[in-house]
Amino acid sequence: MNYKFLSKAVKTIEITTFFLRAYSYFMFPKLFFKKLGQRCQFKGFPRFGYAFRDIQLGDTCILGKGVFLNCGPDSSIKIGANVGLNDYTYISSLYGIAIGDNTRIGEFVSIRDNDHAFSDVNVPIHAQGFVGAAINIGDDVWIGRGVYIGKGIQIGNGAVIGANSVVTKDIPSYAVAVGIPAKVIKYRNKETVSPKQ
Repeated sequence: MNYKFLSKAVKTIEITTFFLRAYSYFMFPKLFFKKLGQRCQFKGFPRFGYAFRDIQLGDTCILGKGVFLNCGPDSSIKIGANVGLNDYTYISSLYGIAIGDNTRIGEFVSIRDNDHAFSDVNVPIHAQGFVGAAINIGDDVWIGRGVYIGKGIQIGNGAVIGANSVVTKDIPSYAVAVGIPAKVIKYRNKETVSPKQ
């Protein structure tokens, strides 16, 4: 077996893959995003639940490997400028999801503005449709690895959500929230008094 030839072939594939990945935002994603900002970087081509929907990406965003964007026919996903979506972030929108500028989202985060309806025990859950409400995540928010953010949640500017938290209630601006369910443990700005949980 000619290992020298195989080595060169693999190296050629690696270089080609790197080139395509580095410039994929320029060559292909403009077909899939309603708005694509300048100087965005894609570590891997994002996956789409439905293509050609209202998905907007601001300038200088970075998308990691395996990012999944699922946008319903009457919904939108609007991501601001300088946002980082780390590897395997999953965003599913039927009612609308907005993420502000300078926000950082860790790997394996799940943001879903909808749940399956299940109130009628006489109808299979898959046939009951969905319930939900829009999600709004402010500017300069840091969301740690493995966080789940559910329907209707509002997260204020400058908030921090600890790793593996489950966000079931709104989080105020500059709050630091952790746990299942996520609770505010302190505020980044000392002038703000922590509310009773």
